[in-house]
Amino acid sequence: MPRNKEKQKEYNKVYYEKNKEKHKEYNQSEAGKKSRRIFDWKRCGVKHDDFDSLYEVYINTKFCEQCNIELVEGNFGANKKVLDHDHETGEFRNVICHLCNIRRG
Repeated sequence: MPRNKEKQKEYNKVYYEKNKEKHKEYNQSEAGKKSRRIFDWKRCGVKHDDFDSLYEVYINTKFCEQCNIELVEGNFGANKKVLDHDHETGEFRNVICHLCNIRRG
C-alpha cells in the first residue's frame, strides 16, 4: 500500500524539528561532510566503483592536476577544489581547480 505523501511530509518535518541539533552536529562532522559530498557527486552524475577511495583522492589532492595551483576548500574562488568528470559517461577524470574546470568545459 503506497504511503500518503502528505502524512510522510508532515512526519519528516516533525522528526527534523525534534532532531535539529543532532542533524547539525552530524552535518558538521567529517562523516557528515563526506556523506554530503558523495551524495552531491552522485546527484551530478559521477559514476565510480568505490566512492570512499575517490573521496580520499579528493581530500588528499592539494594542487590542481591541470595548472598546479594550490587548491582551497569552500564554495568560492577560482582555485576552489572540484571533482572533474565526463558529463556524458559520468567517469571521474581528476581533481582540478574551478577555473580549469570551466576552461575544460
